[in-house]
Amino acid sequence: MREKKVAELLGRRIRALRKSKGLTQEQLGAECGVNYKFLGGIERGEENPSLSVLLKIAGGLGVEVAEFFRFGYEETNPTKLKKILIDIVNSIEQREVEKLQIISKILSCLK
Repeated sequence: MREKKVAELLGRRIRALRKSKGLTQEQLGAECGVNYKFLGGIERGEENPSLSVLLKIAGGLGVEVAEFFRFGYEETNPTKLKKILIDIVNSIEQREVEKLQIISKILSCLK
């Protein structure tokens, strides 16, 4: 996985955890001793936090650092989800008919 992609996923995960706790960036920053602007950069995937910063953020959120790397959570915005699905389907080459069939079967089950 590319470094930029990991930074973006990490940031999205931290943002999701922060929002699930009902905290603003300012509140979380004050709680864990991290500048809220730096925290915003982390959430946007623009900053690469050190392990000590990740530990502070985790402490402020009341989670283990490992929770930040559970990228199993996914986007909840319907427009973004549709774009992700379209990008996946468009990335499949014509010779990979089996993959398209699998995707079609999975999506058909959701009707």
